[in-house]
Amino acid sequence: MPVKQINTELGHSLPPEAPHNITFHIPGWDTAKALRRGDPELMAKLVSIYPRFRPFSEVRELSTVLHARLSLPATQGLLLYTHPDVFQTTLRFSASPHRPPNHTIPPSDLSFHVLDIPLTFPLPSEPETDLLGNDDPVRLYAVAYPLDLAPGAMGVWNNSGVGVSSRLAAALLPAVQRGKVEVVWKWEGGDAGAEQVGIERVPGSRGLPWGEGHVGLRRRIAGLVGGGGGKVGEEEVWLYPTGMAAVWRLHQAMVEVRGKGKVVVLGSIFHSSFHLFEESEGGVKHFGKCDAESGVMEELEAWLEKEKQAGRRVAYVFAEFPSNPILVSVDLRRLRQVADKYSVPVVVDDTIGSFCNIDVSPVVDAIVTSITKSVSGYANVMGGAITLPPSSPLHGPLKSTLTAQFINEYFHPDAAKLLANSASYLARSAILNRNALALATFLHSHSQSPTSPVTAVLYPPFTDTHANYAAMMRPATADFMPGYGCLMAIEFTTLRVARAFYDNLSVFHGPHLGAHHTLAFPFNDAIWGTDPEGLAYIRTYGAKAEQVRVSVGLEEVEELVDTFKAALDVAEEERRREEEGMGRR
Repeated sequence: MPVKQINTELGHSLPPEAPHNITFHIPGWDTAKALRRGDPELMAKLVSIYPRFRPFSEVRELSTVLHARLSLPATQGLLLYTHPDVFQTTLRFSASPHRPPNHTIPPSDLSFHVLDIPLTFPLPSEPETDLLGNDDPVRLYAVAYPLDLAPGAMGVWNNSGVGVSSRLAAALLPAVQRGKVEVVWKWEGGDAGAEQVGIERVPGSRGLPWGEGHVGLRRRIAGLVGGGGGKVGEEEVWLYPTGMAAVWRLHQAMVEVRGKGKVVVLGSIFHSSFHLFEESEGGVKHFGKCDAESGVMEELEAWLEKEKQAGRRVAYVFAEFPSNPILVSVDLRRLRQVADKYSVPVVVDDTIGSFCNIDVSPVVDAIVTSITKSVSGYANVMGGAITLPPSSPLHGPLKSTLTAQFINEYFHPDAAKLLANSASYLARSAILNRNALALATFLHSHSQSPTSPVTAVLYPPFTDTHANYAAMMRPATADFMPGYGCLMAIEFTTLRVARAFYDNLSVFHGPHLGAHHTLAFPFNDAIWGTDPEGLAYIRTYGAKAEQVRVSVGLEEVEELVDTFKAALDVAEEERRREEEGMGRR
């Protein structure tokens, strides 16, 4: 069939376009790299954006109006949060030795403001959303920072994922525009030392209002988590505004329970998670190569023995299952044995495999999930979850610690939207599994040709860690056949060939996964392409610039195969030209 062309303009969201969408179409390999650089010309064209990248739409508007209300100078930006610990987090991040000198912010250049603002319902974009029976004002924690040193503050927004959502901003904006803002407390760096913003000195918060959306979503997630680690009740599920916020809050709980120590990371993981662990007080130990031939479990066991002999504490082991973006599945059963030998907890991010396909609960102490992805499925709301399997020996201490630390940062209309989206989770997942397997099978078959530009298809059935994934798959039921999820990566012979494929691939281009439409992104080169050392390092464990990450959507299989075949034809021609050019030389 004729290949459908993408008519969405650069910078606009996947259709149907609507407020609070979290995707954006940015066609072309060079555009992807420009996004990572924060190219001003590109950023000016973005009508939509992934919310953790930077404040946007209603959030940016709210920040702008509050900026004026607080009489901040034009040289300062403003970031908005709902948890009092963000001030200490910002102080640590902005002065961290991980910041280069041109991004370091001294405390004297920061100011913190605690603001009380009433909510206004219904939301303009969602008139069905109503007041929740709690008319207390929302307490915001605002961080003012120098714009010329923005990365020194923006990284907290990026990596911890706890910034205000666009729906919350929309509900606060009317009151702010009417001047209904109470400044409860402020701290200016020039006035006192950083010890004045300790968590015990900053006015506390009861958190955002709790509603039926939270209750229903916790119940739904508890019902989706596999029961191999014991039946999970809704009281074993905690909700957060993003997947990264879930990673961050679980890390804080783990440190409280375990004490400070290195986080052991296995394999390729999402870069924001890695940066968060890297900058934690205990630091990180990374075992990058985790394929079947790597011997990683023997290396891990030997390293843990050394740490034990040296008397050094290990916080926990963290892995994604399978890994983003190269779909390696670590041997979780063997990992559990090694971790038990040294009494080290295991945390798994199961976002890529997803609840319906895998059950990691028997072999982990905690599960983190970005429910923004396939659980939501429509790319119009964010969310994250922590789930505690009852079988873990850490269940009691972790549960009590998470409960004690918890302040609700997840806005009820966001929870309600995600709950509504999740009603079709299993039906959508069946299509995602079918489509991704069909496309991966086609691409793998194509790669067997000597003229194919494809050197590998990174999708669980076509990796040497397939058995590890299969060991965690849920049993089929009358209603659902588990599969391998929506994400894959395609590896090409050269960077030029990969670019030729990507620039001629008629699907949406941009970062995200689990959406209703197929999305492609040159993940590794876009994220690491300006860092030659980083790019060389990730290559050592199989993440290469020549790979294109694909999140398969809900289109018809025939349409997907024809679309990818058309781009492969261009890539094959580019490979032929490269080989002819080398022959002439």
